[in-house]
Amino acid sequence: MGEAMNVLAVNSSPRAGGRSKTELMLEQLVAGMREAGASVECVALREKTVRPCVACLTCWTRTPGVCAHKDDMAGELLGKWAAADLVVYATPLYHYMMNGAMKTFIERTLPGVDPSWQVTDRGTTHPIRRPAPAGVVLSVAAFPEPAIFGALSNYVRYLASVGFMRRLVAEIYRPAAEAMVAPVFSDKCRDILAATKQAGREIVETGGVAEGTMGRIVQPIADPEVLAAGANAMWKRAIAKGLRLGDPPEEK
Repeated sequence: MGEAMNVLAVNSSPRAGGRSKTELMLEQLVAGMREAGASVECVALREKTVRPCVACLTCWTRTPGVCAHKDDMAGELLGKWAAADLVVYATPLYHYMMNGAMKTFIERTLPGVDPSWQVTDRGTTHPIRRPAPAGVVLSVAAFPEPAIFGALSNYVRYLASVGFMRRLVAEIYRPAAEAMVAPVFSDKCRDILAATKQAGREIVETGGVAEGTMGRIVQPIADPEVLAAGANAMWKRAIAKGLRLGDPPEEK
């Protein structure tokens, strides 16, 4: 038997303690990958220090391939990213796109890019210093329509086309994710999570996700009008009581 697939699962959700739907889905995907024999390391960016790229371009000139920042990205995560066979980019959908933490992580892979220009049939790009890992993108959103992920999908597909991913293995997008924890939808939630676990197995064993498996992952939970009515009632109560529904920010 060959070596186990080396997977790095990067979770950019700021939520923890069972409140993150991104993490809920990612846990099942990773469990399936491990069942299929992959070696998977999970990294929560909320626990790491990853400073924004400042475009100093030191990694292109003075120290080629080495970032000027001295943080967890430069000292740990970039090396793990480069060494992985496959990277799972797990992010909640913020303002119709990956959240800032994931975008910062992706921007900080710049040391893996050579500054020279090359003109290809895709247009002008920078060459990659070494083949980038294959990628799986996982995201969740509260709105129920799959089209909500359109901008994110276009972005990651473009990244794959210019070599940032050796191959875009799968896009796993779960709309109406907030409804997954509602007891009334528990049967559908169990099937969605079981299918996500199956997707993890299939990615390792076959290099993709079967159409039927993906259909179960993205299956409608309820009529959008029903979900909207429930969401509006919840927000009305929260506003009236001054509730803070997400994880509270750290006090300074």
